Amino acid sequence: MIRVGLNGFGRIGRVLFRINQKEKSFRIVAVNDLDPNVENHAYLLKYDSIHGRFKGKVAAANGNMAMTVDGQKVSFHSEQDIARVPWKKYGVDVVVDASGVYQNVLSGRKLLKDQAARKVIITHSPKNGVDFTLIFGVNEKQYNSAKHHVVSASICDVNAAAPVLKILDEAYGIDHGYITTLHPWLSYQNLLDGSVRSVSSPGHFWQDFALGRASSYSLIPKETTVGQALGRVLPNLNEKLNVISFRVPTGAVSASDLTLTLAKPVTAKRINELFKRHARTNRRIIGYQEESLVSVDFLGIDQSLVVDGRWTRANSKNNVKLVLWYDNEWGYSRRVADLIAFL
Repeated sequence: MIRVGLNGFGRIGRVLFRINQKEKSFRIVAVNDLDPNVENHAYLLKYDSIHGRFKGKVAAANGNMAMTVDGQKVSFHSEQDIARVPWKKYGVDVVVDASGVYQNVLSGRKLLKDQAARKVIITHSPKNGVDFTLIFGVNEKQYNSAKHHVVSASICDVNAAAPVLKILDEAYGIDHGYITTLHPWLSYQNLLDGSVRSVSSPGHFWQDFALGRASSYSLIPKETTVGQALGRVLPNLNEKLNVISFRVPTGAVSASDLTLTLAKPVTAKRINELFKRHARTNRRIIGYQEESLVSVDFLGIDQSLVVDGRWTRANSKNNVKLVLWYDNEWGYSRRVADLIAFL
């Protein structure tokens, strides 16, 4: 069984752990997190405000820096630098960096050099430092196991939008477009107005002061890296898409509003039929629905995205609109789990 080291035991790290405990496709043998309180990590794994109670048995004691889950020991470390964790001691095959800190992307290269891991997976989309960015349903066939060792799983918004954009571009051609993502609040935001620190660059404060406003009280517009991240996996659409984002006062499940101008005429009915077909042939990645649902109804979905056919629009000017739903925690972590097995 593949042995996995997990760097960062936050939202994505714990959801990935939960997914694997259901499927047991690999074994997480070691975890590194800046918080050294293993009892607190065990508590947060057992009880989750969004995903509910953990089904397995969890026990922990801070004294031995380990947690036992369903009878299996998971060792814990608390190192700031990913390269200082003794992954090699645990026979780790893959290290998943779920910290979001760019310095760990650079340190991940040291793990390969020291043979502490065979592959490193990054759960965000850095500008450089990775060998390949892989999105299922888009470019997995371009992965080269001999060349690509530090691999990015990109971000949830790209895992959702990229398969849809590829399908539309291949069927009708995309001239240009706008995307608005509606993303739940994240832990770096504030409950009350104040300054807000960057996660990816510790010590840096965001200069977009709106991000420091109370996250539970407002829709907060913000710049986003989604456009650049899409360009890394769909280079033919680079500079054709303009993307903005809103942080919204919900705990989980994102939506994307895609407004595109296509090269060929199309109707809303034909677009929906296109995605119905893909939902049948690639149901692991793409879903399709037309019920009268809201965001919470998509909590815990395994697909990267669900096309909501109720809101598909098209006009005589080749302009189309689509709405996508995706669980930014569970659905994204599901793809990270797939990526571990794939690599």
